[in-house]
Amino acid sequence: MPRPIFDPDVVHQCALAAIGKPKPAMFEVFADAMEEHYPGVLDRGQPWIYSIAGGAMIQMKLYYASLYEYIMIWGTPIGSEGHSGRHLCGFWDTVIDGETWYYGEGQFEKTVYRPGDRIYVGPGQARAMNFTNGVWAVEYERGPLPLSMPFGLADEIFSCLDFCTAAQTVSLYTDLVCRHFGRTLGAVPGAGGLVRTVTGAVGGLARKITFALQPPPEVEAIPKENIRWLCR
Repeated sequence: MPRPIFDPDVVHQCALAAIGKPKPAMFEVFADAMEEHYPGVLDRGQPWIYSIAGGAMIQMKLYYASLYEYIMIWGTPIGSEGHSGRHLCGFWDTVIDGETWYYGEGQFEKTVYRPGDRIYVGPGQARAMNFTNGVWAVEYERGPLPLSMPFGLADEIFSCLDFCTAAQTVSLYTDLVCRHFGRTLGAVPGAGGLVRTVTGAVGGLARKITFALQPPPEVEAIPKENIRWLCR
């Protein structure tokens, strides 16, 4: 595996800077803190999309992804629960708002995580998760990420039949991976120009697909007094 870009402890400290801030300002505070340590690495322009995996439904905003690392914020305002998945990757989560409960095999009391607490689930491990009334967290994952893609897509495709979210997941990840290779391999003498051209074209197309699949804005319900007026 290539040398990691991110230090889990630094990501954790950046996440702590967001605690106590109102949403969605806390997400920008986290990104600002990360920018100080890793300038020019994050992509802050990606949209929020759903993630449906292991029975849990959340939404996520990916800031960085390669074949071996990603940084994102995930959460839900209404709660959910499910299976963490059993991966070859390890992931660190720092809770920045709300509360989440975890337990592992052979554990008879839940572990409660609140803002400032960090969760670690290592390669080959799995946890049952409950997000109570809602939680928001920063997640850093490290390991062979493509091997986790079937887990991330299975519920969306075969259970929820949410092909839109599945396509967005793939296109957004492709965009960020291309951005990573364009920034790293694009600096290699000789082949750098070709790498930047190819990754720019593929990543640009993937980004267009991601945003093209964004749902239209919600239509607010018509107030009762307006309904009476329309019926006159």
